[in-house]
Amino acid sequence: MIQNMKAVIFDMDGVLIDSEIVYLDYQYEQLRKKYPWLNRDSLFPLVGMSADQALVFFSKLLKKENQMQELQQELKDLNDGCKVYYPNILRKEVKQVLEALKSMEIKIALASSSNQENIITVLTQCKILSYFDYIVSGEQFTQSKPNPEIYQNTMKKLEVLPEQCMVIEDSTYGIEAGVQAGATVVAIKDTRFAFNQSKAHIFIDNLMEIPTLIACGGKQIKAAFFDIDGTLAEEKTHYIPESTKEALRLLKKRGMYVFLSTGRHTIEIQQENLISDLIFDGGIYLNGQLCEFHKKNIAKVTIPKRELIELKKFLLENHRSCIFLEENRIYTNLIDERLEKEQARIGTSIPELMDIDDLEERDILQAIPFINQDEEIDLMKKMPSCEIARWGENVTDLNCKSSGKDAGLLAICKELAIKPEETIAFGDAANDIRILHIAGIGVAMGNSAFEVKSEADYVTGTIREDGIFNALKMLRLL
Repeated sequence: MIQNMKAVIFDMDGVLIDSEIVYLDYQYEQLRKKYPWLNRDSLFPLVGMSADQALVFFSKLLKKENQMQELQQELKDLNDGCKVYYPNILRKEVKQVLEALKSMEIKIALASSSNQENIITVLTQCKILSYFDYIVSGEQFTQSKPNPEIYQNTMKKLEVLPEQCMVIEDSTYGIEAGVQAGATVVAIKDTRFAFNQSKAHIFIDNLMEIPTLIACGGKQIKAAFFDIDGTLAEEKTHYIPESTKEALRLLKKRGMYVFLSTGRHTIEIQQENLISDLIFDGGIYLNGQLCEFHKKNIAKVTIPKRELIELKKFLLENHRSCIFLEENRIYTNLIDERLEKEQARIGTSIPELMDIDDLEERDILQAIPFINQDEEIDLMKKMPSCEIARWGENVTDLNCKSSGKDAGLLAICKELAIKPEETIAFGDAANDIRILHIAGIGVAMGNSAFEVKSEADYVTGTIREDGIFNALKMLRLL
């Protein structure tokens, strides 16, 4: 299920305000006059430190381990001399993000290593103080970041569990503190200070990504997968609402990969004009037997030769029709009432007739035998490496067990160098269950069967009810 995120805790310096570079440049310009051995990079470790940590750091850097009282006054004078008008360095998207979180009824807190007086000054000058439900300073604790106490205390005050909380950080110390506290830690990327941000769970370029992360339960979605029949398009009519077309366009605009995830063959899709002028980055076809990315095959699975022999014998003995799908052609061994009825139901033409005497010599990606459930039991005893995905009373897809839409998603994720939890998948039928389960977010259409809905993270409306658009909007992915 999508995790119900209830709170966001922000660090201040480097997150809400781009202050760290300002402080560092000022300190360097002032200190190098008196301590010529300093260089700018030597001050980088200060970023994210509390006042007490900074005092110890400076005592070693400035060679004043035995002059702590004098050093403390010197640093106080240094800090007092740094005059900053904070609205000038407030990230431009901060107010919009805070407004969005408030509209989502998300609790907002600030946990900074800065002293309380400075925190209040910053928030007051920037006119954002009223957005925060709780504010805490590192000076209130014996140890500040990377000790997790500051975040643990904040979560307790907000009355939220760690898994319901998102921490926004930039520094090595802050990220470590958030991780140890058990929160989902989001690092705003910053390469200026040689931070080690590797422990963060999510990396963002802009704070505007936070409301979407919250809506998606702390998951950063980078790719979307869509079934065709019953999901993108109505069966038989192939109707696709304008809202769905707009949703796909907006996903592409924001840089998300968009894939098909279907039992259909690419030939069928083109011949039947199933997706009109919609543009995809690739797809999972034939329930995972064939996967493409930018027209390049990245996975291909064929039915074993010995099992094709058994399938051929079964069809001849029972006088049953079956559609066979190779990479570049589709055909059937027999046209009967079952085939005509099921093909008409989904609005797909009947493929050409072809002899199957040498079937075992061909690379068959998928077979579609027109058989009932009793016949299915008999056939599957002879094809142990294959599995059934039924989509009608007298018809089923026959695929290798090693394939499946879930296996296709994993293959595409590997190609894109992303994680399965960074994907969203939409479907409506039994052959969608596994991909809905493995995707970061699985969405079942309103017309789905109960067993499909029960495996989904979210159930949306039907095609006519703009189900895809509304689900993506609710998740703030548009």
